[in-house]
Amino acid sequence: MHPGRADWHTTFSILAILAGAVILLVTVWKTRPLFAALPLLAEPSRSRLSRLLSVSRALMALFFWGYLAVAFSYATDHPLVGKLFTSLIFLAGALFVFLGFQLHARMLEEIQRTISGLVPICLSCKKIRREGAEPLVQDSWTEIETYIASRTTAKFSHGICPDCLQKIREKKGGKA
Repeated sequence: MHPGRADWHTTFSILAILAGAVILLVTVWKTRPLFAALPLLAEPSRSRLSRLLSVSRALMALFFWGYLAVAFSYATDHPLVGKLFTSLIFLAGALFVFLGFQLHARMLEEIQRTISGLVPICLSCKKIRREGAEPLVQDSWTEIETYIASRTTAKFSHGICPDCLQKIREKKGGKA
């Protein structure tokens, strides 16, 4: 190899590493919707998943800087990156994949838990019975707004639908 001039293997390696760095930057950017989805999950899981997501994002940043260091080392033919550094990057990669899998599996599990299953609702007043509670015990039932608010970040405003408005008008003899 001529001084100051890289062979095609080195050039290809540098370009592949830089492409990986760009992918990491895009991935860090794409984690924003995951952070935005955290409020949709049940309260007990939010903080744990937020920590996992933050650690995952930090590992992506570590990878990004590691990729740039390796690319610099290759481009300058400088022994900045040795076997130890490369080994640590691979170890961090394995941790990142493991945490990413755990994070995604846990988020999907929590989303499924939040939006699935039977919801026992009163036919008349629309109150929701707490899971596993006795149907005939008054304290077992809660307002639908309370039930939904405990599982999501939804806020409620109240209005009246056209059907109910019509029923009210009919009860009042056409006045409203």
